[in-house]
Amino acid sequence: MIVRLLEMLRQRRNRKKIYSTESYWDSKALTYSDTAVSMWPNQTLNHHYEVEQKKMISRHVGKISGKSLLDLGCGTGRFSRWFAEQGALVTGHDFSSGALSIAKKQSKGISPDYQHASVFELVDEAAYDVVFTWGVLTIACQDEAQLLDALKRMRRSLRPGGILLLTEPIHRGLLHRVLDMDLSCFLNVMRNAGFEILATDPLHFWPARIVLAYFNWPAWTTTPVYYCGQLAMKLPGLSQLGDYWAVLAHPSKTSS
Repeated sequence: MIVRLLEMLRQRRNRKKIYSTESYWDSKALTYSDTAVSMWPNQTLNHHYEVEQKKMISRHVGKISGKSLLDLGCGTGRFSRWFAEQGALVTGHDFSSGALSIAKKQSKGISPDYQHASVFELVDEAAYDVVFTWGVLTIACQDEAQLLDALKRMRRSLRPGGILLLTEPIHRGLLHRVLDMDLSCFLNVMRNAGFEILATDPLHFWPARIVLAYFNWPAWTTTPVYYCGQLAMKLPGLSQLGDYWAVLAHPSKTSS
């Protein structure tokens, strides 16, 4: 486990070069475990995260049966399959052929439909009722210009009345993935791309994640620390300690 942690730290130091390569995500796919929702060593934490994530998504997207949904950066298809089970017509895009291979093996029927493409290759116009990401833009985009490009592509892909739900680890400084940007700046770029922000919610109290994620602590240790973190985020000023932010938006009326 120590070796794995040291390797994760090495990768984080070189994240701008490593995270943007298909080979890195292909190698991650090879280590995929069906129970490792976030691929953290702590499986109890992964379970709590999955419950938290799905509650948040359901609250924001509502009923999706019959709707056309793009899971952009779908990885191994965990969310794509869940959306399809609810009756959505799902298209999953990812630039990792290894991840897509796993997604296709674990999916049945015509939905989800998986396509090999990156965020910057999205060219669909007015094709989707919902566009969704999980931890994609803050890894794929290295600067504001790339983020603006990706967001404009996502706006063009939405049908009139469609919604965008981003769930991203948005940080400036120590905790940032590739994109080094705080929430306020991120939201401003979204507005410049033609979106109106409807809601923002914090997810996954990051101090608890730092303590819990990298070792497979027993449930009797993990669960109370996790719930203490969830309660802490509800206190004044501590919502900023969410590791991820859920951002719900739709195209603004003035955008073209």
